[in-house]
Amino acid sequence: MLETSHGLDIEERLSRIESQVEELNASVGRGRSPADTRAAGAVRREPDVGRQTPRPAPRATPHIEIRLDSRSPSPERSAEARASLWHLPDRSLSDLLGGRVLAWLGGVTTLVGIVLFLGLAVSRGWIGEEARTGLAAAASCALLLGGAWLHSRRGRTEAAKAMIGAATAALFATLIVASQVYELIPAGLALALALLVGGVATTLAIRWGGRAIGAIGLVGAQLSPVLVGASPSAATVAVLALANACAVCVVARQRWSWLVLASVVVCAPQWATWVLDGQSTLATAGALAAFAALGMIGAVASQARSGEERLLRASAAVASLSACLVAAVGRVALDNSSGEALAELWLGALAVAHVVIGAWRFRRVALAAPMRQLLISIGVVLADVAFAFGGSGIALVVGWGATAVGFAWLVGRSQPHTRDGMLLSLGLGVHIALTLMRALIDAPPGGLGSTDPQLIPLLSVCTLASTCVASGLLIGSGRRRPQAAINTVGLVSIAYLTASAFSGPALVCAWCVEAVALMQLWRTSGDAVARFGALGFLGLALLHALVAEAPPVALVTGVDDLGAAVVALGAIALAAARSGRTQTADAPWRHRLLGSAAATLLYLVSVAIVTVFQPGTETSTETVLDLTVRQEGQVLLSALWSVVGVGALVMGLRRRDDTVRRLALAWLMVAVAKVFLYDLSTLTSIFRVVSFVVLGLLLLAGAYAHQRLRPQSPPDLRMTHEDDSGEQDPAAGVSEPPKTPRRLPIEPMRR
Repeated sequence: MLETSHGLDIEERLSRIESQVEELNASVGRGRSPADTRAAGAVRREPDVGRQTPRPAPRATPHIEIRLDSRSPSPERSAEARASLWHLPDRSLSDLLGGRVLAWLGGVTTLVGIVLFLGLAVSRGWIGEEARTGLAAAASCALLLGGAWLHSRRGRTEAAKAMIGAATAALFATLIVASQVYELIPAGLALALALLVGGVATTLAIRWGGRAIGAIGLVGAQLSPVLVGASPSAATVAVLALANACAVCVVARQRWSWLVLASVVVCAPQWATWVLDGQSTLATAGALAAFAALGMIGAVASQARSGEERLLRASAAVASLSACLVAAVGRVALDNSSGEALAELWLGALAVAHVVIGAWRFRRVALAAPMRQLLISIGVVLADVAFAFGGSGIALVVGWGATAVGFAWLVGRSQPHTRDGMLLSLGLGVHIALTLMRALIDAPPGGLGSTDPQLIPLLSVCTLASTCVASGLLIGSGRRRPQAAINTVGLVSIAYLTASAFSGPALVCAWCVEAVALMQLWRTSGDAVARFGALGFLGLALLHALVAEAPPVALVTGVDDLGAAVVALGAIALAAARSGRTQTADAPWRHRLLGSAAATLLYLVSVAIVTVFQPGTETSTETVLDLTVRQEGQVLLSALWSVVGVGALVMGLRRRDDTVRRLALAWLMVAVAKVFLYDLSTLTSIFRVVSFVVLGLLLLAGAYAHQRLRPQSPPDLRMTHEDDSGEQDPAAGVSEPPKTPRRLPIEPMRR
């Protein structure tokens, strides 16, 4: 019944399908065919019995109704839906080229021909302005009526839709030429006629589902001022807004996200050129508000009540592009015309509008969750930009820091590993980064260690540190990685703040106090960031001391300020010892910290000895190897290192601590290297002898202690002796040597 011939064209196939569908609906009826209905009501008469015996009614056939458009049961909509059956996904390339591409090319070519005719007529002076405009309007209206007649009488072809689209764009171009170029009609009348043309095109695009009307007609209408060469003016911008509104209406029904994106791209350069040309404040604000609203409505309408990922991505692109264009153009235009305050007010109002639309629950418009998040994110970004232009100094740091704390509170209340949680975490990170950058601008690294710190830089860095600490507490322990990152930034900020406020030994002492506090926090909470922070603060303090107060060259030349070196190194030693004592007895970091404290004290004593025995100012020009009074200090230094090495060796042996024993042996090797490489080449004969003798005696004492106190290795149980006593046999009267040991075989254990 549904057989078709391959040789028939598209119109004939379409007509046959329509007739067959109508026949099928008429034959089915209300659930039973006509033959079944007659059979059910028939009464079979038995001739031999003489009475009527009803025949059993057949099973009712299910009601079948073919409806191609479920949204409207009207015959017009059903016929339109049935007529769209020819849009088959498996149509051939020739059908595509012949049915759609040629129609679109024909419409575009016709539109370009009309525009070229207007331009040629103007350049050659063939006809007057009224005749040119009248001919263009007549041709456009004829094209519009021809497309409508062709669509209603000859089937819904793509050519008819392309004709409507070309006529729409041509009429818009004609109205712009008549009102703006030739000034034949007033701007109000042109706007009213444009509204009429746009309404017709919008209605036909929605009812017919004509993409050609949207692509050629509405996009061409928005491009018409450029095609006819009309200068940007208030009337031109009004026509653009009207054409854009028509496109948005089509998008709201057809979900054509490409149409609203094309509208934004085509309209933005035109209205931006007019706005930036120096208009009044009221006109500028009106144009900005109109196109901002159209862009936002188009983005929302293209994805409303739809969960398609493709539509969501397109809507996100439209919303982001529209917001960026409107914000940037508005900021520049309003700043030039009305001042910076109004420009920042515009950015703030735009930000509030995006946040409100993203957070508000509309009854008739269902916004997808990603779209809500995007609008709120755009609003937050615009608010940050407005705040950056409007604020300065400490106000920016405080504002961004407070926003970061707010984001941290929202992150703590959201579910981890969700889209909302990830987006809120991104906002938190961005605002912490903004706070950090502004704090670095207020307190640059070049000002660290200044003897006269300023208040504003200190407040900026203090705000950054407070923001990080508060954010780390608010997001909770369920997000370990973000919390660790925020706490790390906070600790770095505290260290930077300390370096901005103090200098010299006071800075070292402050870092040591912070290290002890963090080590205590690590003991109570077990937070790894606190442990690394404590070690980092100790490392910073030690680095500062080795660079400024007591550099390594002080072991040869001494230090200029022995008091500063004693304060700095003593604070480091005390902090390391205190941090080590806070750990448990079996903790590995306890021995490391206590060892670091002992090494720091040894370094302090060494520097003090060398400094005390430095020559006076009269010999300050001597080189490192030209020693006079320095020789006593170097001999004492070698003796000190040797005594410390031997003492540590004895302590390690007595406590059965292999780590201390190995470190002591390594330190003795350092003392030996100093004596043989440095003392032998620089000291005079008497000091050289003293140095070697003291070292030799201490090494002998250490060797003796090592042999006496070193624990013996456990015996090998696999080695036994039949008689290893070596005692004299009382019966023989002679002493027999111990017999050769014999290895006992050890069998493997059996399961």
